[in-house]
Amino acid sequence: MSTTDVSAALTALEALASANATSSSGPLNTLLDAHFAVAKERLLSGAPPKHVITELQAAVAKSKKEVEKGLKAWYSQLGGLGKNIEKAFPPNLAALSSAYDDPPLFSEPAAQDALDRVVLDSLGRRGLWDAVAAFEEETGLTYDPEKRRLSEELHRIVSEIEAGDLTSAIAWAEENKAFLAAGPHPSDLPFSLHRAVFLTYKDGKQALQYAREHLFGYLPQQRVLALVTSCLYVEGDESPYPNEDKPLAAMFRTDYCRLHGWAREDPLEVVVDLGSRGGALNSIEKARKVMGDRLGNVRTWHELPMEVPLPNGRQYHAVFVCPVSKEQTTETNPPKMLQCGHVIAQDSFNRMLAKGAPSRRPVKCPYCPQETSAQQAQRLYF
Repeated sequence: MSTTDVSAALTALEALASANATSSSGPLNTLLDAHFAVAKERLLSGAPPKHVITELQAAVAKSKKEVEKGLKAWYSQLGGLGKNIEKAFPPNLAALSSAYDDPPLFSEPAAQDALDRVVLDSLGRRGLWDAVAAFEEETGLTYDPEKRRLSEELHRIVSEIEAGDLTSAIAWAEENKAFLAAGPHPSDLPFSLHRAVFLTYKDGKQALQYAREHLFGYLPQQRVLALVTSCLYVEGDESPYPNEDKPLAAMFRTDYCRLHGWAREDPLEVVVDLGSRGGALNSIEKARKVMGDRLGNVRTWHELPMEVPLPNGRQYHAVFVCPVSKEQTTETNPPKMLQCGHVIAQDSFNRMLAKGAPSRRPVKCPYCPQETSAQQAQRLYF
């Protein structure tokens, strides 16, 4: 169970809350006022009062059933939300918190401010601007206006992609094509966007014309010829060129965040997901109970005494061993990523550069022919 399940339940409740059939006194009064208004108009127009009253009683009875049906769905979803929250968060969360409260968590002003900023950033990343405004008023913090503009642009373009409109995404990719094409790992987003547009054409001539204008420039890096040839097969024939769907919204979100130096995923969501669905909190609590007397206060541990099983998407490899020197990297000897994407320790890279002194020419990667200069090597953070 993850926070995604809780969010889905909340979304369902919001949808029910906005429906007329899911009612407290407000929507119910609206329905009754509408029926009374119709009855009044009919009486003024000369309709028999007996018929009008009979029709009014039938309409009110029908609305009553609709409201009862809506409330039944409301309470069903509300009960499901409680179950999802119980599954997503440990039931003994208060007891767990007190066990780690030595010293008290987030007691320092700097720690409180950092936590507030993480929460505010998470709300902004999700586009929850009403919640952002309320949180700003409560904490006195201010969400960066430029970051808000970028977040709104991201959500707008992602929504358009999910709706099938790729115009804004293609324009953004064209505007940032130099960044997307840069190494060590050029993005497939521009090609994938044009590929999706190409596949919408039913007319072969129009498809070929679009390919000439937008796809042939990606030869030979992409399978353009196979894609173009696929349009020769009429609908219903089995094409030997599979055209599987690409996760365009996710690809765009990743490249947009990479361009602006944002984390690919919401950090707060990652932490909560690891603690609940990933089971990290339960594993740490079990270790604290079993080994707390021998290892001391859990807040003083520098590393966990056991391995916490995590989903594949949540494994971040905090320890890196240089494949050249066979040594673990440290803060003074951090990992360096070369132009080709291979990673070695800084000391190993410096030794390779020293062999080329005094020319300081780019050095060849120990695993492929591509060369990297001292300026091009980037420190890598896991």
